[in-house]
Amino acid sequence: MFMDLTCPAEVFQVTPPTEEHPAAELIVFNLSDRVIVSAEVTLKLQNARGVDLERVSVLSQSLNGRPHSTFRISLPCNPHPGTEGTAVFFEKIRFIDLEEWTRQEGQETEYTPNDLPVSTALTHLKFVAGETAKGFPSQQDGLWVCVCGRPNPDEMSVCARCRQPKETVFALFNRDAVETRISQRERQLDLATRSTREDLARMQRVREVEYRKKESRKKRRTRRAVLLAVILALLAALYFFAGPALRGLLAPDPEPELSPETFSTAIATQIGAETP
Repeated sequence: MFMDLTCPAEVFQVTPPTEEHPAAELIVFNLSDRVIVSAEVTLKLQNARGVDLERVSVLSQSLNGRPHSTFRISLPCNPHPGTEGTAVFFEKIRFIDLEEWTRQEGQETEYTPNDLPVSTALTHLKFVAGETAKGFPSQQDGLWVCVCGRPNPDEMSVCARCRQPKETVFALFNRDAVETRISQRERQLDLATRSTREDLARMQRVREVEYRKKESRKKRRTRRAVLLAVILALLAALYFFAGPALRGLLAPDPEPELSPETFSTAIATQIGAETP
């Protein structure tokens, strides 16, 4: 792949024109420290073999491309049958301070993209380096490719796109460093999982002990209630069935009842005894 590494803007995405929307839409990233206010852009519509079907050059003005941010450029053009791909490059870029960058022929540099396919390796890399990661950094002839996928000249110590230092990128995001970080993370997760399992088991044991204590207290209360009910039943039985007999045994003997004859004889006897 070829790229002009001196260009202060980079195309991230191209949406080709359609019948409903006769304009190509570009998402562009401003690599510079200044606001981009206009750009002359050349768009090529290509077939599956990379042959140019249509070439359009448009001067887009009144832009607001803020430094190190994305912005949009709309290129009015008609769709072409058989279009399978696009190629975009900047002819001229003007900044807010009126300075300009102009494309020079032969400035393109060839490099090998480091994009990883969708895989476990890419997932691990994104976990360590962030979602913008594209592939492991690589050193190539006269340039280095950042973890974000941007090629940079050897003399640049900071990536033009993601602004990460070259030394940091190669130290932290190479394949071995990423695999080591992932291994450490997996060990930490394993320890955390083991600790969680132990905590859950300990909590379960505590709950079981508390449950057994609760059941034991419930059984004791039940036994006490049953015993109390039995005692009350026995007392009630004693009161209703044995009570009368006990009261009869404990009561004093009644005095004998006197008949009239006996009463009269006793009175006469008493009187005779009193007469001199």
